Parts: sequence; C-alpha cells; structure tokens
Amino acid sequence: MAHHIYSVFGLTVISDFAFDVLEPLEAATDEAPVRVIRSEGLHPATPPQLDPYFEIEPERQYMHWRAVGTFCIDDPGTVRVEPQEGVSDHLLSQAFLGLVMSLVLERRGILCLHASAVSVNGRAAIFLGDKGAGKSTTSAALLSRGHVPVTDDLVAVDGALLDPPAPIIWPGFSSMKLWPDSVDALALTEDDGDRLIHPSVTKVQKRMPSPMAADPVPLGALFVLRRSEEVTEPSVVPRPAHEALQMVLRYTFMARYGETRLGKAHLANHLKRCGAVVAGAPVFDLMIPADLSRLDDLCATIEDQLTAAD
Repeated sequence: MAHHIYSVFGLTVISDFAFDVLEPLEAATDEAPVRVIRSEGLHPATPPQLDPYFEIEPERQYMHWRAVGTFCIDDPGTVRVEPQEGVSDHLLSQAFLGLVMSLVLERRGILCLHASAVSVNGRAAIFLGDKGAGKSTTSAALLSRGHVPVTDDLVAVDGALLDPPAPIIWPGFSSMKLWPDSVDALALTEDDGDRLIHPSVTKVQKRMPSPMAADPVPLGALFVLRRSEEVTEPSVVPRPAHEALQMVLRYTFMARYGETRLGKAHLANHLKRCGAVVAGAPVFDLMIPADLSRLDDLCATIEDQLTAAD
C-alpha cells in the first residue's frame, strides 16, 4: 500500500489515507512522525447509543463516528483507523484533522484551540467562537486583504511553557470551511478542489489561494467573535485576565472531551499553557455586525488593533 506523507502542525504525518487538504511531501524528515494506519476490528461490537462515541483515557483514546469510522490512539505516534464502508478519505480527514489530531498534539504537550488563525504582519490573530460565529469567514476576509493563512478549525499553540513563555502557532492547512453566503460575500470563485465537508451539509471546504505560513507564527492577539443583529459597527472590547482565561479554556479542544480525561498531570500543564497564552497576548471580544457586507470594516478593525498592540 502506498503511503502519503504530509507536514501539518509541526509534525510529519505518514498516512495510509490521502488527505487532500494537506500538501504532500516527497519524504519524511521528522524523527517522530505520526503514522495513520488502516486497521480492522476497531468498530464497537454493539453500536453505541451516543454518536459520536468517545472513550478518552490517559494512555488510550478511542473515537467512533457512526457515519465516518473509528479512530484509536494507543501512543502519540500512531493513529489506527477503521473507516465505515464507502467513506471517502476526504470525509475521514475531517475527523482526523480536528478532534483526533488535537489528542495527538495534546499528548505531545501542545495546546489545541478550536479556532482559526491568520498571520497579520507577522503575528497570529486567533479567532475563537461558537459554531456559526464566523471564524473561517473572518480569516478568509483577512486573506483577501493580503494576509497569510496559518490554520483553520484547530490552532496548535506551542512554547507556552518555555521560560520565559514564547507562544507560537504551528501552520496547519490553508483550506477553510465556509457557508455559501460567506463564499458569495468574499467573491470566491468555484474551484475543482472545493469539497463539501459532508454530503448532507452545504458548507464547503475551499483551499485558499494565498501561500500558507511556512514557519511558526508568534502569537499576537485572541479575538472572541460576537456576531449579532444588534451590532452596527465592528469594535473590540478588551477582557480582563480572569475573564480572558475563562474564554480560552472554553474554546480548547479539551473542553469538548473533558479536561480531566488525559490525567491530572496533563490537566495541570493544560491550565498553565492557557494561563501563559492569556499572560502573553491580549484577549478581546470582537463585536461583529451580522451583515456580511461589513467584512472590510471588520478586517480594518482587527488590523488597527494588532498595530496598536505593537
């Protein structure tokens, strides 16, 4: 079986599956790659009532999606995968490059945020928010103004526990998940590489035309998106440290599967990493009009805030 080799989040991935959102490499250079192996016998013997179904423990992480397949991490260097019959590699990549990869990274000591990131004048702007808040749309709008993509959906923060802390963001991939109205507002053209994230959803994964950041990007600022019909002008509201920490903790990937599931020692370091992020960069509420015609004003607000922080 041919292997596919990729670089993502500072790691080399050697995969039995083709992940079309990643740029292929000719050869592996990482001494500790992540191997993604096609396996059998991982599906639960009795279909669980919960979907998705997770068994997250310090030494083993097991994840099952009824419409996608089963993933098992026995060590930070190996992910075993049993796809459901007929599932495409692209659909597998949605789960792998999200929750599954977050566990691989967390076990390697890297903080994972459910967010998007863009390099604005050499510093990473991180966009946090609930589903539908506009993280990917905001990132794509900044790219249209010449800024550099870093990653979408999963933001990998390294260096937070250095002495002194020096948080950096590892490049992920340049494709973004966008709703049709965002594609129209950004005047993005159809491309052969466009993929629905799921056959039942109209959201499209589009590869951005801008070259992705080649190296880790220093953390600049974090913006929690607050989209509302009541907002008429984009603005930012700085948050005090104790509120900022709560926001960052809320939007970590660990919050999706339980902060204590990877063990008490990991939880202690997780809290330290989140604290270092808040201590090292400002956190803002980003007030956003629901009207997508105001995207240029939104980008200018973000640019001005990052310039003021220099």
